[in-house]
Amino acid sequence: MMWLVAILLATKALPAQTGCPGCIVSLPTLPEDTIYLSEAPDGQAGLYYDQDISFRMPKTTTPVAAVDSTVPPNIVIQQVTITSVTNLPPGLQWEVSQFEFNPAEQTDGCVKLCGTPLFSGMYLVEVVVDAQVFFITQSSSFTFPLYIAPSQSTTEGFSLINNAGCGSVTASFVNLVPSDSVAGFSYLWDFGNGNASIQENPGPQTYSSPGVYPIQYTAIIDTSGYYLARVNILEVGCNDILGGAPDLKIGIYDNTGQEVYLSSIVQNANVPLAFDLLLPLEPGNYSLRVTDNDGGLDGADDICGVVNFTRLSNGVLIDDEMSLELTIFHQVDTIISTDTVRVFAQPQPPEIEYSSPAPYCEGDSLTLFSSYADHFIWYQDSVPILSVTDPMLNITEAGSYWVVYTSEDGCSAVSPVSTIVFNAYPQAVFTIANNLLSIYQPEQLPESYLIEWFVDGELISDAQDLTYCIAESGEYRLQITDLASGCASFFEQEVAYNPAFPNCTTGSTELFEEPLIVYPNPMESEVNLSGKWNNTGDLYIKLFAADGGTRRSMVLTPPAGQFSINMQVEDLPSGIYFLSVSAGDGVQIFKLIRK
Repeated sequence: MMWLVAILLATKALPAQTGCPGCIVSLPTLPEDTIYLSEAPDGQAGLYYDQDISFRMPKTTTPVAAVDSTVPPNIVIQQVTITSVTNLPPGLQWEVSQFEFNPAEQTDGCVKLCGTPLFSGMYLVEVVVDAQVFFITQSSSFTFPLYIAPSQSTTEGFSLINNAGCGSVTASFVNLVPSDSVAGFSYLWDFGNGNASIQENPGPQTYSSPGVYPIQYTAIIDTSGYYLARVNILEVGCNDILGGAPDLKIGIYDNTGQEVYLSSIVQNANVPLAFDLLLPLEPGNYSLRVTDNDGGLDGADDICGVVNFTRLSNGVLIDDEMSLELTIFHQVDTIISTDTVRVFAQPQPPEIEYSSPAPYCEGDSLTLFSSYADHFIWYQDSVPILSVTDPMLNITEAGSYWVVYTSEDGCSAVSPVSTIVFNAYPQAVFTIANNLLSIYQPEQLPESYLIEWFVDGELISDAQDLTYCIAESGEYRLQITDLASGCASFFEQEVAYNPAFPNCTTGSTELFEEPLIVYPNPMESEVNLSGKWNNTGDLYIKLFAADGGTRRSMVLTPPAGQFSINMQVEDLPSGIYFLSVSAGDGVQIFKLIRK
């Protein structure tokens, strides 16, 4: 059946879940009988995902054989059924255009992937399909990658990359208010985990414990400079020389005495008097002079007052009887942004317990127990066992078993793999000739073994060889134990002592004139035995399994001459069997296979 598995892998059938209807098939120009699957585009955690994937399934095994020499070509595939999908990114749903495909009529289909993936990662999505070839249906699975990039959360001040995860989250930060090497920018980051930074571009932060971590970001932009916007003269002690209100003007000088501003004259000014301007201020001292303009009368203008100031001198300044108020603008932008990192608890890996310790033999039944009672899936050899929802799994087949648990937050944990081996029973069959019991096909004995001979239920002491010479009639039993696995099988048969062959040393007589014929082999529903009998005694026929257990038995007394016997075996499981034909002191053994 390996070639059938190869077909299943090659067809790449897609999973189905409801919730994403309306996919559109879009295929390039392709041969009619071929295999094709478009790739699943990458997604990003936290962003809505809506993509269509188109596929074409093969009509026969020929395109599969082209890439896998173990697959025979020119075999028609009757049906492929999409059954399930596991290990989807939490938050995504899938829906296919149809579930069942008859490749003779329909091979093209599509699947829509939609939803908002919750967590980033490379997901090996596992698809389970049933394929029918020669009326044989077999389940198999395959995986294909779907990459979900870390989520990004954008605020006014910064972007947060990878803001949610299971067990531990390493988040990165992108400053959206960069300084571009311009002076005047300052930053403060509070990462919510006890760490802070004043760097413009801090490094990643790792959050190792479950919880909600608020991120606080502050950017201070101090790049616009200082501007003297208004001089408001509140009081002056000077008057016009002719009486009345003074004619006022102001002049501003830098620390070198250079005039940087001179206002116009306000005639007959009444206080308070405001002068509006927009004068850039550099670091250093300035002086502001208030003057009563006399136009050259009586010698010169009158100085009403002088005050010194810097660009940090907002407020009221006084010089004797003069007082004035400065309004200096300095624009500082402050950007405050917040976001959140969420870390969900990583569940502990499931533990698997066994109903009994190893080793195990063919036919044994073993129960596996999961430590989780719900939200889990059993796996056997990479195929999910969807029919089992109990924490107990009864198994009779060898294979690799494990459990995947998914918490309500969407976090998964995988148990260690339990590799179960059901060891084969050693072949225990003996033949009879001249009172000598001999192990049939001794070359098939296990590497280390124990041979025991019994008569009428009693162990024969010191009888541990490949042969045993009987000295009396009775029911003889051969038991062989594989010392490596502990598996033991037996074969027993009633044997009549023949006094004509004391000590097993005299010649023998032939029971059959012609070789016995057993057919078919492998057997299906029946097995037939035919031959020519030259005796008049009883003929004993037994069919037994590899463990020594008798499955069929009959005693016949056919007349001398040609005979034929039919035995029904349709209810027997597949495996290796032995057909024993004995009479008197002779026995013939035939090895059979039940398909």
